[in-house]
Amino acid sequence: MAGRVSHQEVDAALKGEAASGLLAAFCAALAPPLWVDEERERIGCAALQRTGLLGALVFALYCLPLGYLSPAGVKPLVLSGRLMERAARRLSETNRFLMAVTRPGGMVLGSEGFCITGRVRVMHAVMRLRLAEEWDDAWGMPINQAHMGATNLLFSWHAIDGLRKLGVKFSPEEVDGYLHLWRHIGHTMGVDSELLCATEADARRLWGLVRSMEGTPNEDCQELAAVLVGEAVPRGLSAFTRRDFSDPRLVSALYRLSTVLLGSELSEELGYAPQPRAMLMGPLVKVLVRGAESVRLGIPGAETAFLTAGARMNRRLERAALEGRTVKFVV
Repeated sequence: MAGRVSHQEVDAALKGEAASGLLAAFCAALAPPLWVDEERERIGCAALQRTGLLGALVFALYCLPLGYLSPAGVKPLVLSGRLMERAARRLSETNRFLMAVTRPGGMVLGSEGFCITGRVRVMHAVMRLRLAEEWDDAWGMPINQAHMGATNLLFSWHAIDGLRKLGVKFSPEEVDGYLHLWRHIGHTMGVDSELLCATEADARRLWGLVRSMEGTPNEDCQELAAVLVGEAVPRGLSAFTRRDFSDPRLVSALYRLSTVLLGSELSEELGYAPQPRAMLMGPLVKVLVRGAESVRLGIPGAETAFLTAGARMNRRLERAALEGRTVKFVV
């Protein structure tokens, strides 16, 4: 499709302007299915928004590293050089996408989140074509359904799981709403309906199936994880806090927090150096987070204050991560 129409035409169609032929068929495939419930999505968005910086750290230090456990799944990144050569930009793009789709109304037709998701779907299609010549069939298809379904789990169920590990509490309605939101995002992204999980039990089962088909993380996986945690995340935090997070002590703290979330076995597979202090950091973080959760749940009006503060912090994180760049989500 990218060879027949321009990115400007794709953008116009995603925003609801008149389209015909191939573009019209593409936009029809992206239309929200009948089961989409905007109120459930609003509840899910609010649950994540209020976590602010903590949520961003869980995405960067838990969800994304989990995606690097797959030797075949990381091949598109390795072959395109998108993370190893431009780690900070890749992380800022991911953050930009996440912020857009998890805002209230972020997946409404024509909204920013909806349009970005449509562009990413086009980008994936173009990448599949470009990678064909250097692709080994033993890796499966590039950006295939299994890996897309697993990636959807990273941003949905694993985000909830990682935040819970640090002491954040979610109601059943919030979990349901957040998983519902990512079913919608996955549908728009082109994930097969059978791989879109409606419940935590479904998510846990699918993740187990995908992991059972993957091999042990290789050097590519470990290098990607090192670039992410050791370079991209410190750069993003430096831009946000205006403090130099490239300081080895602060980088070590990021590795410790990532180890707390992943567990020692997975962090070892990803090539992390042993983090003996991680066992001390975990309980300390949980005490602080649980204290904040007690305030949120126990004081009238605190829920609204947390949501407002979290949304404001997310906007600051997004601006800092972009560093003045405009992200177009094109190859």
